[in-house]
Amino acid sequence: MNESSVLGAAMGEVSVEALLVVFMLATSVFLVAVALERLFLLARLRLALGGTRRVVTAARTGELEDGLSPAASLPGLVRPIFEGGLKRALGDVRGDPAMSMKRELARLSGALKARMWILATAGALMPFVGLFGTVLGVMASFEAIGESGQGGFAVVSVGISQALIATAVGIAVALEGVVLFNLLQSIASRLGRELALQVDELLELISVEKRLRGAAREVADAGGTR
Repeated sequence: MNESSVLGAAMGEVSVEALLVVFMLATSVFLVAVALERLFLLARLRLALGGTRRVVTAARTGELEDGLSPAASLPGLVRPIFEGGLKRALGDVRGDPAMSMKRELARLSGALKARMWILATAGALMPFVGLFGTVLGVMASFEAIGESGQGGFAVVSVGISQALIATAVGIAVALEGVVLFNLLQSIASRLGRELALQVDELLELISVEKRLRGAAREVADAGGTR
């Protein structure tokens, strides 16, 4: 027997529902990999929040210029938000600091939620994939019973119980996807809220500093006209 005939015989012995089970198990491993990659990114953001607090504290307790040095040392995830906003507020870069910071914050929020749709999609589709495998398995069982001419509950129950494995695996993978999606969404939302609060505080400090400088300029101009 040549290699092609051996391969054909082996493929003929593998049922479609078995292939679907293998596919769902591979999907389960892939979902774990996606979740770990997202968790790593969220962990980096969690560590970066300590640096962003130092930026806001420096700007609050001193001058806006004092926040530039810690802002420049921030990780790449959050550096454009704070460094870009401060540079625009101080006139080093043209632009509106509020618009710049909110734009970069929205960009970071989108990056945090990237690829999470895979988890949600798997949670919605895997039960149907498992059910499809079960239906195919049940159909194959009844077809085999019809060809052999032997029936009875004992014969039918074996094929059906094997076919139901696909549904069980599909539900398990779907639960995995839903749990991972909700967990990551919760962590991302919490970190995003904390970061947004710090952005709001820095924008408040920038606004106050702008008003103070404007008032000082008016006083200087009024003194110069006397």
